[in-house]
Amino acid sequence: MRSRLVIPNIGRLDQLIRILLSLGMIYLGFLDKRLIPDPVSGFVLGVFGVINLIVAFVRFCPLYALTGINTCTTRRD
Repeated sequence: MRSRLVIPNIGRLDQLIRILLSLGMIYLGFLDKRLIPDPVSGFVLGVFGVINLIVAFVRFCPLYALTGINTCTTRRD
């Protein structure tokens, strides 16, 4: 029996969507200043993108855990 520190609650499709949205937010927040010229708003969007990207790779969302949402369909041991 494998013990895990955190049980994943993000499925593969959810993970893929989060990664794509995160990369878009990071691009718009930190790299492309044409759509969001305000530096504070761009920075906030970029930070949300980085946090969401980390959540996607870890496959554990604290907000999902609080609300009881689980999109992960893998078998738990």
